[in-house]
Amino acid sequence: MKRRAVIDDAVEQYGKYCSTFSFKLQKGETGETPKEGFLNCYVSPDRYKLVYMHVDKCGSTSITTAFKNDNYYFYPLENFLNGKKPDDVAKFFVEDGYEFFTFSRDPVKRWISGLNEFMCRYKPPSDWLIKQVIDKKYIYDEHTVPQKIFSRLCNENGGRLTTIRMDGNLKHKLNLFLESKLIDKDLNFKPVKLPHLRSSKNFIPNYTTVCKKLYEQFIEPDPEEFNKLYKDDYETYKDGI
Repeated sequence: MKRRAVIDDAVEQYGKYCSTFSFKLQKGETGETPKEGFLNCYVSPDRYKLVYMHVDKCGSTSITTAFKNDNYYFYPLENFLNGKKPDDVAKFFVEDGYEFFTFSRDPVKRWISGLNEFMCRYKPPSDWLIKQVIDKKYIYDEHTVPQKIFSRLCNENGGRLTTIRMDGNLKHKLNLFLESKLIDKDLNFKPVKLPHLRSSKNFIPNYTTVCKKLYEQFIEPDPEEFNKLYKDDYETYKDGI
């Protein structure tokens, strides 16, 4: 059975939008080996029956930090796989009545933030990057792939997925959602303290201004292909709670 890492699905499903770097990343030519499964995802005990699905550049660092710092009864899902296939684990959760949830971010803001992180990590030559954007190659690494790819294990195995839209009320909405899912109503609900971490503006060196200019100069005037690539993400963001 072939590997199903996020970058694998991105190349397989959206190859026409992938940069040359994406293909190198998939093949392991960047010195990294892409991993599949429930990476950076968290599972609750039976008091909630919830699985948090990680999505790069969608508040994941903030919520996972909250889970760790608050000892919030959510645990890294990777610790419980014990060699089992990710799809088999996903099917177990679905059959046992677990619900999945994740965050969704405005696709333009996420792309700019994701491109900034890609530039900080890999320092690509500016002329190469400009050419990729002009050629409508909008995917570079996992931080710029469509958000829906991260929810594959839920979506392909019949899971129920709740999407919480990232906006100024994110912490309030998250806590309302968690409180509504508390199975044992005799237990006291403990609100999550959601810190704002890893803001792109705090990356050093920082390329946010450059990324915004690339979007405004080369994508915004002709957004058709960008909108096609992230069509599902726009819809998911609009429909999120």
